[in-house]
Amino acid sequence: MKEIIEANYKSIVDRGLIAPYTNLHNFLHKIKEEIQELEYGVFVDFETGNVSDYTKEELADVIMVCLNMAKHYDIDIEQEIKNKIKINEQRAKNGK
Repeated sequence: MKEIIEANYKSIVDRGLIAPYTNLHNFLHKIKEEIQELEYGVFVDFETGNVSDYTKEELADVIMVCLNMAKHYDIDIEQEIKNKIKINEQRAKNGK
């Protein structure tokens, strides 16, 4: 996973879309933009009953922006995901 995060981040930095001054608001704006595109794909797919390549790509875009945000802010997202899984497992045990 770390290789994917590094390669993804580098490719976006190299395109000039992430810079040292990129802030949380910028990432949130991009996440919202990508979610809107994903929503469009899901809406169209709902009509056809299939998951299109467009929707798959937009889902990947949402995830990639989130990974870039984590990388930019030195968040160990892999560890955070593991922590969240433990929380969810505990909630499942407690019936919540």
